[in-house]
Amino acid sequence: MKLGKILSGTVVAVGMILGSAANAATVDLGFALDASGSVGATNFATTRNGLAAALDLIPTSGVNDYRIAVYSYASSPVQVVPPTVVTAANIAAIKTAVQNTTYTGGGTGTASVIAAMTAAFVGVGLGDTTLFNISTDGRPNSQAATQTAALAAHAAGVDGLSFEAIGRGTVSTSLQNAMLSIAFPGTPVLVTDLSAIPDATTTGFVIPVNGFAAYEAAIGAKVQSIVDNTGGGPSVVPLPAGLPLLLAGLGAFGILRRKSAI
Repeated sequence: MKLGKILSGTVVAVGMILGSAANAATVDLGFALDASGSVGATNFATTRNGLAAALDLIPTSGVNDYRIAVYSYASSPVQVVPPTVVTAANIAAIKTAVQNTTYTGGGTGTASVIAAMTAAFVGVGLGDTTLFNISTDGRPNSQAATQTAALAAHAAGVDGLSFEAIGRGTVSTSLQNAMLSIAFPGTPVLVTDLSAIPDATTTGFVIPVNGFAAYEAAIGAKVQSIVDNTGGGPSVVPLPAGLPLLLAGLGAFGILRRKSAI
């Protein structure tokens, strides 16, 4: 094969790499923490700290951009972190904001927080994938209104909505069923094995969490599963990482070509 053809092929490969890097996906992740009266200040601190720890699992570099928003909610939603792309430079500040979230107490306005997260992400332009996660210890103030808000979120382009249903000991069947009727897409399922969490883009689900102390493990497993299923896991090598090798190859072929011309 002539060197010119080899060089042309290599240039094409470089172009493909640069093109793929330019087309990196944006993955939107919305998180909502229940701050209602039944949760209590101590348990709310446990959940907010658990979520802050799980945020360390979100890649700050690589193929995809991960854009998150965080809300607390009781009778009404409170935006803790607006839609923000997670980077190495801002992850510490994001975690601090989550850890400093104030407990409010009140009702369980699940419908309003779904609507608020939907509006926030639609307002900045939905990413390639948008997934919502809600942690709660009780049924919504209005089951019907929450189902309507979930349907509206899905219609607006949100790809998935899943829950951690947190009990004081064993999670009640009524709480599990209430959350299953809201989760989407597909036919939502209960997840009792944290090593077998389904792809949140294709299946809605509810994770029963037996006590607030177990929340950190549940949210950590979910975030890691989402990262893996959206192409940001540790097995994925960012495409530009291969660029130095190709450039080195181009240089080597250039030297050979100059020598052959002497």
